[in-house]
Amino acid sequence: MKTQPRHFPSSLSVTAFLFAAGTFLSPMTASAIDVEAGDYTALPDGANAFVVYGQYARRNANYAGGNKLPGSPRLESEVGIARYLHVLRLDDRWTVDPQVLLPFGHLKPSGDLSPLGSVSGVGDLILATAFKYKIDPAAGEVFGVTPYLYLPTGSYDANKALNLGENRWKFALQSAYTRPLAPKWRMDAVGDVTFFGKNTECGAACGSTTNTTLKQSALYSGQLYLRYEPSASWSTAIGVTHAWGAESRVDGVSLNDRTGTTAVKLTASTFVAPNLQLMGTVSRDVQVHNGLREQARLNLRAFYLF
Repeated sequence: MKTQPRHFPSSLSVTAFLFAAGTFLSPMTASAIDVEAGDYTALPDGANAFVVYGQYARRNANYAGGNKLPGSPRLESEVGIARYLHVLRLDDRWTVDPQVLLPFGHLKPSGDLSPLGSVSGVGDLILATAFKYKIDPAAGEVFGVTPYLYLPTGSYDANKALNLGENRWKFALQSAYTRPLAPKWRMDAVGDVTFFGKNTECGAACGSTTNTTLKQSALYSGQLYLRYEPSASWSTAIGVTHAWGAESRVDGVSLNDRTGTTAVKLTASTFVAPNLQLMGTVSRDVQVHNGLREQARLNLRAFYLF
């Protein structure tokens, strides 16, 4: 039997109300691993890569149980990620890409969320290792598996509803398959599952003036991309992503806030130099079951191979 959502008295802050409605106030909380088209393309043996991401996202509506709630919540985020990876050759087919990622950024609420106040800081450090198997090296058909470990090292204050860090461990396992479909056309299919540790100091974000314990069930996601590559230096892609699960419990009480979000994406990339690729992606949520809807997102990426 499901526990009914927690109902907070009107005297509590807007934070408590939004959490009761299933809103995760940090865009890094309960989010799937965002993959760009072509991310699982096999890189040259022994190569190093430094990658910088910049993301701007605007959220403008709150949903609960698939229904849009009244009000005017607004949340803008400006998030960057610095990423380094190295390619190790195991044999003619297998490579291993150990990597480290560090998010950082700024969150700016407005409208109904203005009382929460803006926050800046660093996110949780991420360690990952991508295992790639070249099924058909000549055609670029690849299968990959990547485990991710999130360390609770980011900026976190239990008295704030918005944080860049999550104050908990996370582990994710992702698998991917990429293959050619026709001359100049490729497909990328990606799936992952994320498991969450406990946050035993969930205060304001859990609608409480004292520390409570936040637990979440596993989050699942699937991503599918169709790529068009008119030349060796240019590519475009259209994609769809869907994430589900991650229902929360605060001190054992279910919030009935499971994620169920579908988004569409458009991507374009080009090599401006033999070892430097620039990429841009625009996306928006087209269906939200619980939480804030992303009205628009812009991702920019610079990928430097050396």
